[in-house]
Amino acid sequence: MKKLSLKQGLQIATRKAERNHDARKLDYIQKHLNQANILTKREVSHISEQYHTPNNTRVPDLTFIGRDIVLEHDTTKIHGELGWENERTLNRNKDYCRAGVARITINQDLAKHLGLDEANLAIYLYYHKISELKASL
Repeated sequence: MKKLSLKQGLQIATRKAERNHDARKLDYIQKHLNQANILTKREVSHISEQYHTPNNTRVPDLTFIGRDIVLEHDTTKIHGELGWENERTLNRNKDYCRAGVARITINQDLAKHLGLDEANLAIYLYYHKISELKASL
């Protein structure tokens, strides 16, 4: 039997996984949003011809029900620092901007560094984004 490299093993595990690696973190955020009567759906495909992906689809971590707002939960290790994202994450963010999709990003490492609870931060940023969207009408 051929021995798999660590990268190959992680790819196979990811394909077989029913939930993302950050599922528990998203559970925590989603639970608190729901308790604040802010309803969300998990990992719902979002299609737009403005997306520069092969299938014109993005799958945000959370989508706010009744709003064209998505939440992405990022970590520095995978996505880069907030404001200094890596190329892949920057392309994702550009796609959302081109498609006119409002985006909220929670960077786990920055929130931890600042001593901020991610769920409370998500609630605050949701209302902040609503305020921005109303002002832009």
